[in-house]
Amino acid sequence: MVKYKIFRNSMIFLLMLVIPTTILFSYSHKVSKVVVRKTLEDSASKQLKFSMNQLEDDLRQVEMQSSTLLYDSSVKAFESSNDFSEYLDHLMDRKYLEEKLKIQRSVNSFLYDITIYLPNYDKVISTEDGKTFNKEFFKAAPFYKWFTSTENGEKKFHYLVSSPYQTKPNLLNSSIIIESTINSSYLKNVLSSVDASGIGTSFFYFSNSEIFTNAEIDPKIIKLLKNNINFNKNHSTTPSLSVLEMNNKQYLVQTLYSTSLEGTLVSFIELDEFLSPLENVSLLVNVSLFVFFITGGILTFILYRHFRLNIRHLIKKIELLGKGDYKSRVTIKANNEFDYLFGHFNNMAERIQTLIENVYEEQVRTREAEYKHLQSQINPHFLYNCLFYIISMARKSPDAVIAMADNLAKYYRYKTKKPGNQTSLLDEIKLSENYLKVQSLRNKRLHYSINIPEEMHKIIVPTLLLQPIIENAINHGFDQKIDSGKIQIKGHKSEQNYMIVIEDDGIGMSNEEINRLLKRINQKQLLDEVGCGLWNINQRLINQYGPSSGIHITRSSLGGLCIKIVIDNHENEVLQNGNITS
Repeated sequence: MVKYKIFRNSMIFLLMLVIPTTILFSYSHKVSKVVVRKTLEDSASKQLKFSMNQLEDDLRQVEMQSSTLLYDSSVKAFESSNDFSEYLDHLMDRKYLEEKLKIQRSVNSFLYDITIYLPNYDKVISTEDGKTFNKEFFKAAPFYKWFTSTENGEKKFHYLVSSPYQTKPNLLNSSIIIESTINSSYLKNVLSSVDASGIGTSFFYFSNSEIFTNAEIDPKIIKLLKNNINFNKNHSTTPSLSVLEMNNKQYLVQTLYSTSLEGTLVSFIELDEFLSPLENVSLLVNVSLFVFFITGGILTFILYRHFRLNIRHLIKKIELLGKGDYKSRVTIKANNEFDYLFGHFNNMAERIQTLIENVYEEQVRTREAEYKHLQSQINPHFLYNCLFYIISMARKSPDAVIAMADNLAKYYRYKTKKPGNQTSLLDEIKLSENYLKVQSLRNKRLHYSINIPEEMHKIIVPTLLLQPIIENAINHGFDQKIDSGKIQIKGHKSEQNYMIVIEDDGIGMSNEEINRLLKRINQKQLLDEVGCGLWNINQRLINQYGPSSGIHITRSSLGGLCIKIVIDNHENEVLQNGNITS
């Protein structure tokens, strides 16, 4: 009963999760479509109204400039001076008027041409090259309103004003005619601004059923619009919204009438294409919910059947391990992914057991190493030599005495306080510097350099890591070679490990001797006392940081030995995140 009850409750929980989610998504999808459509309508309406207002403002500005120019004193002065056309003043008036027309045209944000006609004198001043006086054009042209014409296949828009003003202007009775001309590129820019908003395709529809557009438009769509929208009566100054359908596709159409051009700005967009991403998302979510429901039921059954027993057994073993039974191991075979977990648990338990044994062994080795190094360093011979040096230099060089006493005190203080089996690399560097300073005061041919980046100073290393190696270089390398005395200590970091390199120019060793020494220090148990210091350091590095760490010995380019201390980067960072063992 318990099994079916758990499974049934899991299925009920799954249904309670999926059904409300499905209902909520369906409602949100419906609301999203309404909101997106409303946003589209508002955006299209605002863009259409903005473009139309800008168009009307530009045309009104041109009309006002044309009317103002008609009664400009410079135009009147030029007209009056035509009776004396051979005088210089007349030529100067013409030149001034031409410059003024260019300036007036450049004031606007768009390009248009201005032309002044003097019918009585058959003269023309224009910003457009090659402009002539065409009497036939003016006989049919309306005044004080915009009208269109086609010149060389290009549509142009004209606005004419005349002086004196007449209800029905007669060309023969007009003394001055001002013509403002806008070419088709201006309307194309207006349409481009509408299209650039991404809310559809736009075009102009004029009263003579003429279509002006920037791009090719499907004739079927034009026919659909003409059949369903009465452009001749739809002269509202606010955008008009319509939804038309053709071939199972809905089109959102907005129109706005231009009173100046007596044409309609039309913008349309296919709703299905605009809303298709929402439909794709809806389909994807529905499929995902269905798959989630099926997989959820299967997962509930599998978890119930295979999870509880395995977890219970694993928890029991973890509790035993926590109580100190490090020999505790998982013994059941699950024949599923738990085998991987059980295997890693067993490996972890084995590593913990091994680590505890290694730590105990390491502590024994460390204490032994500290004892041996203390015993070897605190000896009468080394101490007496330093004291005799202090006595001999007491009168000759007090500074040398102070330096010897200071470094000797720091050296023995560090060696005798037993700092534990781990410390920072910075402490080891300081100890090595104190030792080298003591030795360099006694041996003037000893020169050393330490170049270890600051970013390595904080890494955790075994105690007495560097000083025994330096001591070997001085005692066994320099004493048998008169012209030696150089020690270089360097450090660098890579992605895999830290490396500390100690080189000297002492007597060195042959390749065969190096190989024998490497073989001894890599033995698990040391059979003799030769190389015990290097063996101790090497074994502690391997135990603490893994088999990729340890000591490597080669011949140095200086002439002596090159000892490389390699510390695994990852394992050392784990130690840095914890506490240093004391």
